[in-house]
Amino acid sequence: MRIKRRIATAVAIIGLVATTAFGGAATASAQTFPDKAPPGYAGPFPTCKGAFLEQIDIPQTTGYIRVYYSSEGSGTFCAMTFDNLDGKHHIEVVLQHAGWTTQWYDSDDDYETYAGGIYVSDANTLCAKVYGEVTVNGVPHPSGWNTICKPPVA
Repeated sequence: MRIKRRIATAVAIIGLVATTAFGGAATASAQTFPDKAPPGYAGPFPTCKGAFLEQIDIPQTTGYIRVYYSSEGSGTFCAMTFDNLDGKHHIEVVLQHAGWTTQWYDSDDDYETYAGGIYVSDANTLCAKVYGEVTVNGVPHPSGWNTICKPPVA
């Protein structure tokens, strides 16, 4: 079973990288495992630490992405995609440090309420890019890529 999960995770990550390289968004359908996060990334976790920063609605759905920021350590962004649909369906969130090419995601076809929280660190001076997707009646609804920057220091 562990080998099948590792293979599924590797296939999902390869698909994520290939899809992103060609200008699309991630569409992986394998649950993400926190111990597989690349350096500078973490998650998924059931909540996001930090202060609420922004909400991004996903067109033609009740779905939305919530982004949080914490200045702790080197600064972190956290993102989660939510929806209000009944039952299990595809929900996804992807987060990328603005200065890096690596992305981290949480995506599965069997989520009921949310995907994420996904963290990216070393964000005190930079922004992050976030993408979310919710599938409604078999039709994927992407948010598109959004750039989120940390709040200005008062």
